[in-house]
Amino acid sequence: MGNGMEIVPLSEAIGAEIRGIDLRQPQDAATVAAINDAWHEHIVLLFRGKALGLEEHTQFAGYFGEIGKHMRPKAIRNEAAELGPNVMLVSNIRENGKPIGSLPDGEMMFHSDTPYREQPDKATMLFAMEVPSVGGHTIFANSYMAAETLPEDVKRRLAGRKAVHVFEYGAVTKSGKFDRESAPHFAQPVFRKHPVTGRTALYVSELMTEEIVGLPEAESRELLDFLFAHQSQAQFCYEHVWQPDDLLIWDNRCSIHARTDFPSTERRKLRRLTVIDENPVMMGDPPGQTEVAAE
Repeated sequence: MGNGMEIVPLSEAIGAEIRGIDLRQPQDAATVAAINDAWHEHIVLLFRGKALGLEEHTQFAGYFGEIGKHMRPKAIRNEAAELGPNVMLVSNIRENGKPIGSLPDGEMMFHSDTPYREQPDKATMLFAMEVPSVGGHTIFANSYMAAETLPEDVKRRLAGRKAVHVFEYGAVTKSGKFDRESAPHFAQPVFRKHPVTGRTALYVSELMTEEIVGLPEAESRELLDFLFAHQSQAQFCYEHVWQPDDLLIWDNRCSIHARTDFPSTERRKLRRLTVIDENPVMMGDPPGQTEVAAE
């Protein structure tokens, strides 16, 4: 490409590394447009080997839109809080017995970010500051491919339906359901249309999605269990092994991600920014079908 940018796919399913771009420098409009085009095509982009300060990280995030605010637990008032309302530290480091960041330990199930809001953040950007010697990888899955490869009868059963996404994994009642009195939640389309590509993605996840609206509980659970297993198949995935100074940006509208376990005795610290979606969430037609059933 004329701007020196090279696009190298990371897997057959999802992701590409962008080479030849120094994110420490301001980017011109043509380069920003080229990066956006690559992002919409590959869903996950990797920029490797440049130490980015918060100002440079923020500058790059701003090319994609308005930067989102992070809902920080009240208990975290130290290093993470000092970075401002837009930054989330993903870290297991503790000072004086208290974590300096969020999501500190162990593995995490597949999810997209902020689907429990009426208008979820469209992009998440994560910069690696410290990584363990083993584990703590991030696995990404292509939600377009998951939608497109569903059995036709499942597409018909899910057409036009919504699913409830809930934040606060610990707020459950004795019945095992989330406590919606205290936990943010929102019903989103099961099939979500991307506002730029026009493609339809499967918009559910094991960590966040509780039920399919309008279905009996047993049928909802059966379908969700099937969808969770389907969307996480290896053929849809790319597993990223972090190196220091890696920057990843991914599209929450058409992907899910998970984290592998790592030693609690080793430090892990990443800086996270999100980008607000300027478009409302849109219901999509099941791939291969043109009519959406009534809710």
